[in-house]
Amino acid sequence: MPTAAAGPGVTDPHSLGVAVERMSAETRAAVAAAVAVVAVSLDEGEVVQCAVGCRFRGADGAVVLTEHRLLVANARPFEPDVVTIGLEPGLGVQGWQDGQAAALVFERNGHELVVDRIIDRDLARELTTEVRRRVEC
Repeated sequence: MPTAAAGPGVTDPHSLGVAVERMSAETRAAVAAAVAVVAVSLDEGEVVQCAVGCRFRGADGAVVLTEHRLLVANARPFEPDVVTIGLEPGLGVQGWQDGQAAALVFERNGHELVVDRIIDRDLARELTTEVRRRVEC
């Protein structure tokens, strides 16, 4: 019987796992497939600095902040949505929260991208603060 060769074990070249571990267990479970989409969408050498689990375009999703972009993806079956947002002047970000969840809106030149149902509100605030800091520099 043929067997698959053992792989290299767990690797995390983008530090995505480190960022995802900061999410609540409930969020990690819900967005696992979206995180896999993000993982294969990262460029070689790109490092994740913050990750937030969310709902994006009606499916479980994730937003990750790297050194030069935001990457937003969901786990829509058979054709996930993947959007890149450059960290450039003119990018606005607004956040809302209530007692249970948060939502973020990224806007540039009249185009908006909305993510909602963010359970880890502290991570949403951290991501918002860091995006604003980078865009203002």
